[in-house]
Amino acid sequence: MYNVSSKFAFLSGQNLSSMEIDDIRKWSDDLALLYSVDLNGSELFAEVQSFKFQASKLIASFKTATSFEFLKCIHQNSLQDVYPNLEVALRIFLTMPVTTATCERSFSKLKIIKNYLRSTMVQERLTNLAILSIEHEIASKMDYTLVIEEFASKKARKVKF
Repeated sequence: MYNVSSKFAFLSGQNLSSMEIDDIRKWSDDLALLYSVDLNGSELFAEVQSFKFQASKLIASFKTATSFEFLKCIHQNSLQDVYPNLEVALRIFLTMPVTTATCERSFSKLKIIKNYLRSTMVQERLTNLAILSIEHEIASKMDYTLVIEEFASKKARKVKF
């Protein structure tokens, strides 16, 4: 994970504020080669170079800003069309899983949910039960009375006299 995240290291205020143009070009080209389907190297370089100067005016603490603050700045100021490659690069970096613990937890929960007693369960029900099991903290805070009332109103069979 360190090797992958180090490719995006230049997209932080601390590194970007002190980088020269040649360094920005090198880092942009390397990142674009790694994600050639999603990023254009020359456009990314131009966008990062331009964003470096614009963000220093938009973000008060530019030198300590994180990649998340950069992405938030782009969205708050509606600059997605101005910096499309930079926005994609930031989204790729910020949505990368930090560990594999979530995946492993999902498989552990599936093993508990789908046992020999529940072997004929359909995919939709299995998925919904897995989500409820994995997100048990959110599920325990839900008010089930509204869900039950909505279900009852949709499934109620009224007999007309």
